Amino acid sequence: MPIFDQGYQHWKGTLSGHGWRWWTVTRRGVGVALKNRWTRLLMLFAWFPAALLIALLVAWGLIEQRSNLLAPLVQAFEPLRKFAQTPRANRLAVWRFCYDLFFQFEITFTMILVVLVGPGLVSQDLRFNALPLYFSRPLRRFDYFAGKLGVIAVPLAAVMIVPALIAYIIGVVFSLDPTVLADTFVVLLGALTYGLVVVLSAGTLMLALSSLSRSSRAVGGLWVGIWLIGSMLAGGLTAMLKQDWCPLLSYTENIKTVGRALLGVDPESQLGGSLVHQPPWTWSALVLLALMGLSVWILSLRVKSLDRLK
Repeated sequence: MPIFDQGYQHWKGTLSGHGWRWWTVTRRGVGVALKNRWTRLLMLFAWFPAALLIALLVAWGLIEQRSNLLAPLVQAFEPLRKFAQTPRANRLAVWRFCYDLFFQFEITFTMILVVLVGPGLVSQDLRFNALPLYFSRPLRRFDYFAGKLGVIAVPLAAVMIVPALIAYIIGVVFSLDPTVLADTFVVLLGALTYGLVVVLSAGTLMLALSSLSRSSRAVGGLWVGIWLIGSMLAGGLTAMLKQDWCPLLSYTENIKTVGRALLGVDPESQLGGSLVHQPPWTWSALVLLALMGLSVWILSLRVKSLDRLK
């Protein structure tokens, strides 16, 4: 973009600290993303699993109180009846199951949300040669990366971290037992860390893919390919070879494996033991760390500071 006016213009406004320079990029990017009707609708639908989580925690709180409202439901299901006989002893297991179920549904929404928000974050700057405009201001590459990551992090946090926190508060309130804080606080920490892992992993990977092409559509297609083709390939190989390493090929399965470890969920005790062939969570954690490291390396090569731009 040519500069026609090189005269002096007095600054009118409130100065802020240098530590918040990245927030300017994030604020603008989130505003643009939320103008997309499909993004807003998806974020709205992504709260349905949160509503289910809240309903389950409220129902369990009523069961702990021996409420007559859910007595017919408890009597109708034998497993639930066994859990209700000793609610305090089964409280932690129930909360872990409910949060694991919430994240199982939410992961799909987050993958779609990332492909709606993220493909153009870096690719459009490369296509329109906007990087010199960014770095001609007091903005470091770290601020640029953090600001772009924040554009993805804000919507993801709004559908994963915020609902998990709200559901926990409501669940504690309906339990009417002060001991629930000590019993389930580890679940809250695991859930918040789970959400943070998704934000950092998916955010850095999408930014790296966005920096590889000037076409946002190509970036979106690449993301969908990594997500869906990887999941189908992992599922097919697991069914044929029945080896623990097969799920490592699925990006979302690696996230879920790490997430279950953070929540303290035993995968063989959940979902009827259907996850027999699953790698140790440390393997999945190494895969996610390797992808993050590769993403940071790609970004460092593709996005250069002003003195290195050609």
